[in-house]
Amino acid sequence: MAIALITLLLVEVLLLVMWAPFYFRTGIVLFNQRIAATPAELAQLSLAGLEHDLPTDTWLRLVFHALPDGSIAFRESFAPSFGGRYFPLMRGRVMIDARRREVRVVGLCSWFALGLTLMLVPIILARPAAWPMLVALLLFYMGYYIQLRRYANVVEAVRARLRSEFPQRLVTEPK
Repeated sequence: MAIALITLLLVEVLLLVMWAPFYFRTGIVLFNQRIAATPAELAQLSLAGLEHDLPTDTWLRLVFHALPDGSIAFRESFAPSFGGRYFPLMRGRVMIDARRREVRVVGLCSWFALGLTLMLVPIILARPAAWPMLVALLLFYMGYYIQLRRYANVVEAVRARLRSEFPQRLVTEPK
């Protein structure tokens, strides 16, 4: 079982580093935020350089990468850092959906975190003395909460871009 988890972790890290498009499109959705926009706002929206619009954190910075389908994938950086660290439970994607007139920010669950969580239950049932391993679930929850706030920052950055890149509409009152 340990070999399967280590293999899963290595495969997942490889897919993250390679920015594999199918990996950023598939998975269990943990975070899904839709931002309504007009067709004109969507036509003017540029998602390039989105990482520069995010607030500076004590955590690892988020890095963004354009995917072939026009969406933008993002994840935590693998760069060495002296800031705070947590176990990354999600990877994300920002998509422009012109048909539904919205921009979606989606966070997908880590395969390793899901695999470890699903394996903890049978391990603890088979060996009750292994109950301290439940601390991993608490650590995952804390990481999820941190990432949820960071993904909300991505949503706010996209909203700010929608507001700033589209010229303000002039409202004129009839005389």
